[in-house]
Amino acid sequence: MIVDIHQAGAIAATAQAKPGQSFLHLLFETGISRGRELCAGTGLCGKCKIRFLGAPPAPCTDDQARLDAEELADGWRLACKHVVLESCDIEVPDFAPVTLAGSRGESLAVDIGTTRIKWSLISKAGHSPEFATINPQMGVGSEVMSRLRYALSSDSARAHLRQSVIRVLGDLVRRSGAVSLAVCGNSTMIATLLDVPLVGLAYAPYSLPWQGGEKVSIDGDLPAVYIPPLLGPFIGADISAGLAHISTLEPEYPFLLADLGTNGEFVLALDAEHFFACSVPMGPAIEGVGLCCGATAGERVLSRVALGPTGLQWVGTPLSGISGTGYASILALLRRLSVIDEAGHFQAATMPLARKISDRIGTHRLGRILDLEPGVFVAERDIEEFLKAKAGVNVALRSLVRRAGLLEGDVARIYLAGALGEHADPSDLITLGFLPEAWREKVEVAGNTALAGTLLALESEDVRNWLACLPDRVVVEGLVEREDFGSAFMQAMRFAWV
Repeated sequence: MIVDIHQAGAIAATAQAKPGQSFLHLLFETGISRGRELCAGTGLCGKCKIRFLGAPPAPCTDDQARLDAEELADGWRLACKHVVLESCDIEVPDFAPVTLAGSRGESLAVDIGTTRIKWSLISKAGHSPEFATINPQMGVGSEVMSRLRYALSSDSARAHLRQSVIRVLGDLVRRSGAVSLAVCGNSTMIATLLDVPLVGLAYAPYSLPWQGGEKVSIDGDLPAVYIPPLLGPFIGADISAGLAHISTLEPEYPFLLADLGTNGEFVLALDAEHFFACSVPMGPAIEGVGLCCGATAGERVLSRVALGPTGLQWVGTPLSGISGTGYASILALLRRLSVIDEAGHFQAATMPLARKISDRIGTHRLGRILDLEPGVFVAERDIEEFLKAKAGVNVALRSLVRRAGLLEGDVARIYLAGALGEHADPSDLITLGFLPEAWREKVEVAGNTALAGTLLALESEDVRNWLACLPDRVVVEGLVEREDFGSAFMQAMRFAWV
């Protein structure tokens, strides 16, 4: 079956499609959608829309929720919700090309995150700033399970997923002139990059297909790559690198590293020799992806909200979307004003200023929403997605502290990392119940600890030796596999520390 893909008034690609193949995957394999901030193929974000230039398929429920009547009549549909049944012509919106910023340097450190790839360089002048681009694998979904399902669907799919990242690494090496390379990332990102078996990461009982902590060759055009050790199926090289960075800060024990990304990874260090670790899936919501008006941080993307004499205030108008940090900021403020309740539902407020804000609450085809600007709003369904992430973090942190035989107040320092941890106001996370009140004066926003530790590993053999010993010092708890996880998770589905 032949699919002609039109963009900007011309045919951008002609693809040979398999019967029943998702249009979403077809767009990724042709390179059309690489670098797009898409949800996990669940119809939440609406950003994968395509227009059928011939007879369109009947709209599904998700089409009707995300697209208005005029768009549906014009033949627009969600690519993630339709499959190729016959040869056809489709149109895709224009996408801004992905460009790679950077500088030159002898050594290149790369953090392959689920949503973004970040990097920094070492030269004779020192360390460069941190640069970032969208992970091209976002074209098949925003979280690791969507990637694993796609990779396991066929050998060619797995190769497409792997090569999309190798191309980015190759571009970075060529642009920078780097002759040494170190890469960190979660276990799925690393396993995909190395083309090792993925079944143990996709299905229980979960297992780690490769241990890391060594140099490997991943492509003939790249230098040999040092990858820090992986600590568990969902506790990757980014976490071991982060611990290497914190170990150089002469930390006070016991300390906690909380990496809040699409996967929440947590390590509690009792002392320099004893570590307890666990992880929970958090989903892309905390990075602003997959939500009705979600977006990664950037120009005109809401990242912080304040309360002024007339109600909500922000900068960057007109808004184009809301980042994960922006959602945390606005939800915390709404919670303090009782505009949303503990369960995450909008409610009528009593205080005069809060009433002005609650007057923005209305109905939409996506459900109840709080309007911010035309086309930009917070929906109750978005709040639920954010609440799921909060519940997972709550359960993980409480379980880890108890596993170590401690109380929350015994932890001396909490280092926040990851997409949400790097940028959110800790007081917002306490208001929403991600963190307990007992940690208010103990939280340190630590930045990108993964990239910082990977840079250290590039420079220092002592750091690499420390990392080599780390796996034997870490006890990994399989939290999600526990029988009581489901009930504890549901109990934590409210904006309070539980």
